[in-house]
Amino acid sequence: MKTIEKLEKARNIDKCLKDQGINSTFFYAYERTLDTTNESINFSDVIWETDVKPIIDHCKEFDIDYITITNCQARIEDILALFVENGCSIQLTMVTSKYIDFKTNEPEIKNAIKVVINK
Repeated sequence: MKTIEKLEKARNIDKCLKDQGINSTFFYAYERTLDTTNESINFSDVIWETDVKPIIDHCKEFDIDYITITNCQARIEDILALFVENGCSIQLTMVTSKYIDFKTNEPEIKNAIKVVINK
């Protein structure tokens, strides 16, 4: 995955992410994805309704065509509906986890939801 300069700089600024104009859910998904071989940001933690629009805005700001979601949160369909309402489309894909599969000793491959950011 490509590095994002604004997010890289945010680590070293003594200011909360919100005050830097960065959605924390997006930032932490970015941080976790850097430890994988995935091409785009994967959200493995809960996405709240209030995160959807900022996530889409960040994707447009940083020229990200899609994100993936691998969290197992309850009512994920409500979150996906919000992405669709905001002009995104939904597909299925597979991603590499940052965790090692103990059976294969390779990074775990997981099913994921692909959210395409239509610009």
